[in-house]
Amino acid sequence: MKVPKLHSSFISSVLATIGLLLSAPSIADVSITKGKTLIPHGNAISDNDLTIKNDKLAFSLAIGSAPPWGVARGCIVDIANVKADGSLSPDRVAFADFIPNNWSSWPNTYQTLNIIKDSQDEAIVEVIRDFGKVEISTTYRLQSGSDLIHVQTTMTNQGEAIVDMHSGFTLWPDAGYKFAVPEYKTSEEKEPTANFITDRFVGYGADWAVALHAPYMTEVKNQSRDLYAQHSLQKGQSVTFIGDYQVLASGNLAPVVRAEIERKNTKAGTLKGEVQTQNKNALTQPAIVVSKQGTPYMWGLGKNGQYQFDLPIGQYQVYATGKGYSDSRIHDIEISENTTQTLSFDDLLSPGQVSIEVTDANTKAPLDAKIKIEKGNQPLIEFLGSRTFFTELDSTGHAMFPLAPGEYQLSISPGGGFNAKPELINTVVKGNTTTDIASAVTVSTYPTQKGWYAADLHHHADVLEGSTSPEYLVRSQLAAGLNALFVSDHDSTKNNAAIQALADKRGVPFIPSIEVSPSWGHFNAFPINAGATLSVDPGVDDIHTLIKDMRRMGATVIASNHPYIPYGYLSSLDKNTAPGGFNPSIDLFEINAAVDNQPTMDKAHQLWSQGLPYYYTAGSDTHDVWNQTSGLNRMFVYTGSKPSAQAYAQAMKNGRSYVSYGPIIYPQDVMFGDTIKLAKDQPQSISFDLVAVNGLKSVSLIAAPSEQKNQQQQQSDQSGSNHQVLNKQALSGDSATMTFTLPKTSGWVALVVEDKNGHKAYSNPIWLKEVEQSQFKEG
Repeated sequence: MKVPKLHSSFISSVLATIGLLLSAPSIADVSITKGKTLIPHGNAISDNDLTIKNDKLAFSLAIGSAPPWGVARGCIVDIANVKADGSLSPDRVAFADFIPNNWSSWPNTYQTLNIIKDSQDEAIVEVIRDFGKVEISTTYRLQSGSDLIHVQTTMTNQGEAIVDMHSGFTLWPDAGYKFAVPEYKTSEEKEPTANFITDRFVGYGADWAVALHAPYMTEVKNQSRDLYAQHSLQKGQSVTFIGDYQVLASGNLAPVVRAEIERKNTKAGTLKGEVQTQNKNALTQPAIVVSKQGTPYMWGLGKNGQYQFDLPIGQYQVYATGKGYSDSRIHDIEISENTTQTLSFDDLLSPGQVSIEVTDANTKAPLDAKIKIEKGNQPLIEFLGSRTFFTELDSTGHAMFPLAPGEYQLSISPGGGFNAKPELINTVVKGNTTTDIASAVTVSTYPTQKGWYAADLHHHADVLEGSTSPEYLVRSQLAAGLNALFVSDHDSTKNNAAIQALADKRGVPFIPSIEVSPSWGHFNAFPINAGATLSVDPGVDDIHTLIKDMRRMGATVIASNHPYIPYGYLSSLDKNTAPGGFNPSIDLFEINAAVDNQPTMDKAHQLWSQGLPYYYTAGSDTHDVWNQTSGLNRMFVYTGSKPSAQAYAQAMKNGRSYVSYGPIIYPQDVMFGDTIKLAKDQPQSISFDLVAVNGLKSVSLIAAPSEQKNQQQQQSDQSGSNHQVLNKQALSGDSATMTFTLPKTSGWVALVVEDKNGHKAYSNPIWLKEVEQSQFKEG
């Protein structure tokens, strides 16, 4: 019988397709691909980079690309989960690697890549790098069907003994939220100690999670993004660290706990049940929060009112919630081995709304403001609800947002405790109802009316570990009462144009910057020309090359950020690990809100006493405006009128500024950074108006240390040994005018103002120069 032609073609097509399917790799197979990563928004862009993938996840190693923060090549810079349709999610991490000693500078000369296994069942890749005289070998392993990237690092010391190291794996999410290592602290001891309930950190969003499992860990740093063990490394000694990165396509932590149970071979049981509102409506996606010893331990997500997940045996506290819903009451449960316990909830309330209008009580004008929940329901799972809100850009002073029903105390803050005290408002939110709130806030002072413009001069948007969009950066900075906007993303200017457009729309000055970030010091350079980008490699180039490129980009000033932290520039200079040594063209040293700044201030005083005009800058180093505070400290800069970015930077270069955590200073007859001529036998004085919304406590006039400074004064001076206190006055009230008589010798003086909350302002110096009587008259 003759077979029709069409039928023959069909059979041939089917056979060909079957052949392709048999020969093609399965979606579940493991693969290693060389070249630019396929992960959307990934940072592995070199032809030499590697991407390793299975049906659950993909990750990329920066072999040729420059990793962030000047870290040595050979680390994970991209991780994605595989979505239900087989496509890859956007990149979820900025960086995941082994840190050899607490983010100290990383002297590195080589990276070696070895592909140990490349099969459909498993990929094993080894990267070998040096850390000074220490060889660091890290193996990455991914198996078919697994959601775990298994990592193992061995440090081998080929040099002299190193003591008191803090090493381990890190996980720095690219966006989303952070769930720190669960721990509780004993309260009986004078020095409470951390007791870790488990050994993992999770970065997460509604549709993803990446967990770092670190069984070796003994301490956490940087909001648990760094999981360290404290150790030493003797000459010739090797130390090995083992961990896993678990990659999930949901913000459900039940698989993370399941992996812990399997990893630790822990006895476990099952918890399941239903979640409904008081009106008997099932929640589309219920969330079950589980605490252990009063500390949040995990949460599991359900579907269509049902949930089920495993827990290690033990006692727990459990409640149910949902997006915008109230929390259920808390239940105490005990999980037993190989048993299933049912726990259902039927007492949740549906979401409500809050509408807020914020105005200036003096002028009746609308005010940008930050609204924070001080008391009331503060969601643990951040994609279910926020704890912090901001007024809108297009509708100044107005905010509307959902809240779970319940009693609340809201803090409404225009000015961040600088220009006005936050107002506390008690309210009750009801389900399916909008609660209207009007807040008229009394503003105590208006710095721009006297020519002073405040800015937070270290602030990130959404590059790398930053999680703040340009819009919310602007909303947060305006709500903080800042008068000029600023951004300094790591080695990137990609957000500068978007923030400039928002600043222009609101008529606010904007100072575009970049934080150049080698491993041995970070530097803010500003202002940056429109469209300018970094053209050097912070992981390779020395300080002189970096500064030359920052000047090429338009920078009037270059600031050394947090100079004395382990990877600060001045710390690295002390350890002789800053390539190129000291470059004297640095302009500013940062007073950073997140670190101990006493060493920086001591260094500044020392330099001032040598007559060197290295002035202060200041910033909060905010990356996440919902969990950190824009303008926590800030720089007040005198420009007289609304400044351009160039004029603002030039005023800072001239020292016409001061740092503040709260108090505000208005010089009457002199400006910081200026030089006062001192004539013999002619006493001179300077005066200042001081304002603190929290109430003034004291003001001090400080100067270079005197040769006659006695030991008792040095011991009583709590602000360091590189200055002396000439005059300290106790204050009261919210405002004061102070006059100080100047010493009769050349040098410098500066002001320190403290409010009743212990917040201080630190001025740049006023220079003093002794002159002859004739020179004084001529001047």
